[in-house]
Amino acid sequence: MKKKWVGWLFSVGLLCALLCGCQAAEESEKPAVEDDFYASVNFETFQEKSIPETEGSWSWSYEITEEVADKLQEAVSSLNTSDENFESGSSEQKINDLYACALDLENRNEQGLLAVEPLLQEINDIETLEDCSNALIDLADNGFQSIIRFSYAQDDMDSSQMAVYFESIDDLIGKEYLDDPAMSEACQDYQEYMTQMFILSGENETDARANTTAIFSMVSQVAVKGLTPAEFYDPDIYYNVYTYNELTSLYSGINIAKFLERRGLSESDQYVVMEKDAISTLNSYFTEENIPVLKEYIKFVLLKDLAPYGSVEYRDLALEMERKLNGASQQKTNERLAYDEVGNLLEWDLAKIYIENSFDEARKNDVKSMIEQIISEYKESINSQDWMSEETKAKAILKLDKMTVKVGYPDEWPSICEALSVTPISEGGSNLSNVVAIQAATQINKDAEYQKGVNREFWYFTPQTVNAYYNPANNEIVFPAAILQAPLYDIIQSDATNLGGIGAVIGHEISHAFDETGSLYNENGNYEIWWTDQEYQKYDELSQSIVAYYDQYTIDSGEHVDGELTLGENIADLGGVAVVTQVAKNQEYDLNEVYTSYATIWAYLTTDELAQQKLLIDVHSPRKVRVNAVLSSMDDFYEVYDIMEGDNMYVAPDQRVGIWMIEE
Repeated sequence: MKKKWVGWLFSVGLLCALLCGCQAAEESEKPAVEDDFYASVNFETFQEKSIPETEGSWSWSYEITEEVADKLQEAVSSLNTSDENFESGSSEQKINDLYACALDLENRNEQGLLAVEPLLQEINDIETLEDCSNALIDLADNGFQSIIRFSYAQDDMDSSQMAVYFESIDDLIGKEYLDDPAMSEACQDYQEYMTQMFILSGENETDARANTTAIFSMVSQVAVKGLTPAEFYDPDIYYNVYTYNELTSLYSGINIAKFLERRGLSESDQYVVMEKDAISTLNSYFTEENIPVLKEYIKFVLLKDLAPYGSVEYRDLALEMERKLNGASQQKTNERLAYDEVGNLLEWDLAKIYIENSFDEARKNDVKSMIEQIISEYKESINSQDWMSEETKAKAILKLDKMTVKVGYPDEWPSICEALSVTPISEGGSNLSNVVAIQAATQINKDAEYQKGVNREFWYFTPQTVNAYYNPANNEIVFPAAILQAPLYDIIQSDATNLGGIGAVIGHEISHAFDETGSLYNENGNYEIWWTDQEYQKYDELSQSIVAYYDQYTIDSGEHVDGELTLGENIADLGGVAVVTQVAKNQEYDLNEVYTSYATIWAYLTTDELAQQKLLIDVHSPRKVRVNAVLSSMDDFYEVYDIMEGDNMYVAPDQRVGIWMIEE
């Protein structure tokens, strides 16, 4: 689901893979802080670190993620070598047996696609649009989406209610690649990947290439009408409410009514169509003459989704394509791939093990105290804004007062923990059959949770996730246990160092409540313009100055940052550092420690391939820009380091940007 109603600290899907230039790693001499603060602070780190051969990037958040993974993989391996008989349905049993299935490559090769043969046969037997509808319904029952893509989320206009959100089709390599002529080589690589996938499935090469061409043409035509990453942040664009009759008219070529009925959705449900133009274009393909391309598209998406869990040929083909896109040169070990599978499919079962063995409650309490301090300072920032009325300031502070804070792990484990089961090989299970069963059970669980209504206790990240987020629908900030580690946070680090690390992250997430998207939601998480027209005009002027400011920055290739795409995250970065600067000054902390820590946590190396990818799709600015552009807009930064006109870090006072800066 692409709906961006949650502000993540890191981009999701490629955790910790945030773009920045890696030129600093090639510097033979340490730059001066006044010329490149980011490269100067991280100079020694860049001399010591390198991008792992199995990855497209390196960062501290990557290292923390690996440390967490190593601990959990050791625990999983211990289960696998234990003689203990684990209780059926327990987390240990599920983890142990799925890990064993994933590791048994001989069994995976023997089983092939047997677990999905009924679904593949149903796809191959499609002859009419009604057949197509039935296949999509059965696939959705098993947790697979391709042509009809939907998800459940809180309603933007009434966060106490749930809604069903519809997106366009799975656009394969992605709209950003399809729309950009500079990405033609990557698109060609992806088409070859599709062809080889079809050949593996039993098609002859001629048919495989013809099917690939037809599918790519259809997907490209639909994707061009889809939303950009930035548009998924704008409710005025994506929030399109459709009645039941309007929805069935939009999907007039297929039996969407039957699809909804199978999901337990009725005419009384709330339907939000996010990509209405793309879906309208897609609907034009629902004709009898297009059945061949539709069925081949559905087949490919299923193969693509299951490739990582099937035979080695399918798995390695998918991994090779992934490496081409992110620039990694080496495949992970079979053991690590098996662990990754368990981590993806049984993430909450692993969470229990992680919390039992790795989390210190003292960190939770310390960080909560820091959050209270930063929220208090944010109120001072709001009260200092001379362009806001007293009434609007009061509403903003009310939003802070009602903000929910979640740190560490949920008070109650989610229902999915009890919903999943794993059948060992000794009882007839296989890796692919278990994956399909988990997918189906997950979909049933999602359907059931939707029917229950809003669950404000739900966590979108597991405790072992090195990330954080703000969710405007719940007006909440969430910091999973795993992010509370050095260099972002360590209870033995100085308060100033922690403030520049996790403190800046906390400030960043709080700032999302007042970024260009979060500012559209009230204290209860409902879409509401609570500003006056004059104030909102001023807010927009400040936002556009931030867009123009970031547009000037480039990565090593010379390509410019997209200030519009990255606006929300840039507002959050600027606001977060501004507020921790003020906290540090009030506490008489050393600002050099604060700013050095801030630059440290964003140290990052990346391949050219991943850098190019993230420039297209990542709503965060490059790491180097997240440091230098932000600090160059902080007046106190100039005093601490004696930055003068003519220095590379210098920005004229009237060109410095920000919305939630402290007005003294």
